[in-house]
Amino acid sequence: MKNKLILCMNSIQFMIKYLLLSVCIVMLPGMLQAQDTTYYYEADFGITAHADNAKYKRELRIKSARRTVTETYELAGESWERIRKEKSRLVNDTLIQIRRTTDKYWPVIVNRSFQRGKNSLYHFTDHAKGNIILEGYASSLLPLHLEDTVISYHNRNRIKSIGIYSDNHLVSNQNWLRNGDRYYDDLHFYVNQEPEYSLGQVYFRTFIMQGIRETGIDLNQVRGEILIGFVVMEDGSLEGFHTITGVYTQLNEILIKLIREMPGDWQPATLHGYPVRYYMNLPFNFIDRSENFENLELKSGVLHWD
Repeated sequence: MKNKLILCMNSIQFMIKYLLLSVCIVMLPGMLQAQDTTYYYEADFGITAHADNAKYKRELRIKSARRTVTETYELAGESWERIRKEKSRLVNDTLIQIRRTTDKYWPVIVNRSFQRGKNSLYHFTDHAKGNIILEGYASSLLPLHLEDTVISYHNRNRIKSIGIYSDNHLVSNQNWLRNGDRYYDDLHFYVNQEPEYSLGQVYFRTFIMQGIRETGIDLNQVRGEILIGFVVMEDGSLEGFHTITGVYTQLNEILIKLIREMPGDWQPATLHGYPVRYYMNLPFNFIDRSENFENLELKSGVLHWD
């Protein structure tokens, strides 16, 4: 009888622990939602209730009490194109592991630690490959909806940006380059209308090709990627040129000079009908010991050629 009583008590304790665990999982609002959900976003990733105004959307699918899949789509013409997929696993009550993939990069494992912070918000920190990527406050962890102060980082945990958010809308930010130098404030990366070059992509491509060839540099000896960053200001002027990654200094500087001196004008980016500062980074890829400019294209703030 005593053994049966002990067994019964153990069973009751197990059930209580199981129920408490279940309650904890269900009662974490903004982390694992109770049902599949689609979120629509304006250009700066601010949540919008109007799908017609959305440029991005995220589909959250619940696989189990601890596993979700979030897919991010961008509106391209009249169709939605998937640009990112995240498989998330709730490891414990303070850690989510996220496997993030895009069409262009190998999967990245992000560990998101979190705890309840001020004003019922979550304080979170994202780590990948031993580095902090992002930390700050959010009203939701899956998908991540930013609120209040959020800090992003370059590699080696050097601060890249300190931003202020309201309901996932960027209010303001301060920015730093990889070397620690202060950069331009109030930069946007997601807008309603991206900057446009007045003479078009074909002219842009031709000017860059011709300019590099006129320098006499033997491009057969060049291999790798040069990534140039700059800001299209509110008036369409170009400022803040810097090399993010380069092959060698002379070629890096030539590319910056060509972009600076290119004829024509830039139409500034707009957000909610107003011109804003927009950060662009242009990758110049030199593949198979020769330049390949045939498919050069300006898209989403990045200059592409494959």
